[in-house]
Amino acid sequence: MGMNVKVSEHLVGDLMGLEGIYGLPGPTRIKRLRGVVTADDLVNRKFHRMKPNELWVTDITQHWTRAGWLSCCCVLDAFSRKIVGWSIDSSADTRLVLNALDMAIKTRDPAPGGIVHADHGAQFTSWAFGNRIRAAGLMP
Repeated sequence: MGMNVKVSEHLVGDLMGLEGIYGLPGPTRIKRLRGVVTADDLVNRKFHRMKPNELWVTDITQHWTRAGWLSCCCVLDAFSRKIVGWSIDSSADTRLVLNALDMAIKTRDPAPGGIVHADHGAQFTSWAFGNRIRAAGLMP
């Protein structure tokens, strides 16, 4: 229970260290891709949008099932916060993200100029993924 005693972060850190207590890990390191050209960050952590299809965000997650690991890629519209495209497969390859992106494009038919925001994983930095985004008139 707090006792309203003011102390510095350093003192708390020192006391925790003496007791063998550690806080959560700090910020993760940013992986630098060497020799891979990636898209500029057009979002700059500003995910709020005023209308549909201005910004889609996408990522992959893996789930353990009785049949083994399954990978799921989802495309989310930042305005409505609805999943507009998804794909499930046993491998997390470029085909997985292309299928999810294709579903989103077919169901939403976005106007040119929308942004597709993804991390710098191999699937999202692939030529096929970037080409499919640009072919739909969107920006990676």
